[in-house]
Amino acid sequence: MACAQFTTTPARRQPIMAVRAIAGRWWRAYWNWRAREATILVLRSLDRRTLRDIGIDPSEIHSCVYGGCGDRRRRYDAAWPWRSGGA
Repeated sequence: MACAQFTTTPARRQPIMAVRAIAGRWWRAYWNWRAREATILVLRSLDRRTLRDIGIDPSEIHSCVYGGCGDRRRRYDAAWPWRSGGA
């Protein structure tokens, strides 16, 4: 008597992989959003003097977390020690 084998064909795996990929992207987006909201709460809990020391105005908290603080602020550059012509 022959045993029936249950295997998934590549055509059957594609929808499952697509659902997993979508769920994974959603999960990462959700946790990125949670981390940003937690950062906003922490920054809002700081007083003006501490925020000024960091270089953030209280009105800029949301835009710094979500938008990157604009172009007027210097950003961290990991390659600065190896650039030629530096001080």
